[in-house]
Amino acid sequence: MSTRILMIMILVLLIHPLNAQPTPDPTSEPTPPPFEPLAVEIEGEDGHTLHGHYFAEGQQEGRAVLLLHEMYTTHTSWSPLIYPLMQAGFKVLAVDLRGFGLTRGSINWTKAQQDTVAWVDWLEAQPGVTSVAMVGSSIGSALAITGCAEVLCVGAVAISPGINYYRVNIREPLQSGVPILAIYAENDPYPKRDMPQIAELGADHLTIQRYSGIEHGVALFEQEADLIPLIVQWIGER
Repeated sequence: MSTRILMIMILVLLIHPLNAQPTPDPTSEPTPPPFEPLAVEIEGEDGHTLHGHYFAEGQQEGRAVLLLHEMYTTHTSWSPLIYPLMQAGFKVLAVDLRGFGLTRGSINWTKAQQDTVAWVDWLEAQPGVTSVAMVGSSIGSALAITGCAEVLCVGAVAISPGINYYRVNIREPLQSGVPILAIYAENDPYPKRDMPQIAELGADHLTIQRYSGIEHGVALFEQEADLIPLIVQWIGER
C-alpha cells in the first residue's frame, strides 16, 4: 500500500470515526411510536368489499375522524395527519375509495358517496365513538362535504375543493349548515375558479384558509407547516 493511500485512510478515519453516532438534535420532533391499525372490511350497498384502517387506542370515549383521499392515492396519503390527530385524542379511520388501494374495483363516485355513509355507520357503532368529523382531499373533499351533510357530522375539512368534481355536486350540501373548513392554494385552478361560489353558498358556516402557490390536495402538507395543526385544532373545536 502506498504512503499516499495510507495517509488518506488515516485522515478519513480521523474525520469520520468508525461506528460514530450522529449528535442528536435537541430541536427535532420526537419520532412517533409504531402503531398497528386495525384492518377493517365492510360491504357497500352493492356487496363490494370496502377496506379501511382504523387507528384507535383503547375503548375510551372520543371523537372520530373519517379520512377520504384524493384521486390516484390511497389511505396512506394521510400518514402526515394521522398521528397528530391521534395525539389530540381522535380515533381515525382512513379508507381506500373504490378503484384504489385494497378496495380496488371500478371507480364509481355515486357509489363512493353511499360508501361514505356506510363508513360513518361503522364508525358510530365502534366503542367509545362520540361523534364523527370528516377530512377529504380533492374529490375526497366533495365526498366529505356531501357525506357530512347527509349524516349531519360535526364538521368537514375540504382540501382543494371544487363545486362539481366528477359529478359529485356540493352546491346543496354547502347550504346544509354543516361547518366546513375549505383549504386551498390561490393558484390551484379548480379551487380558485370555484371558491367565490363556494364562499357564497357556505355563508357563515364556511371557514376559508388560503395559501399561496399552486399545490393541490395533500401536497399542501409539505408546503405549509401550520396546515396540520390548523386542521387538528379546527376539528377539536367542533
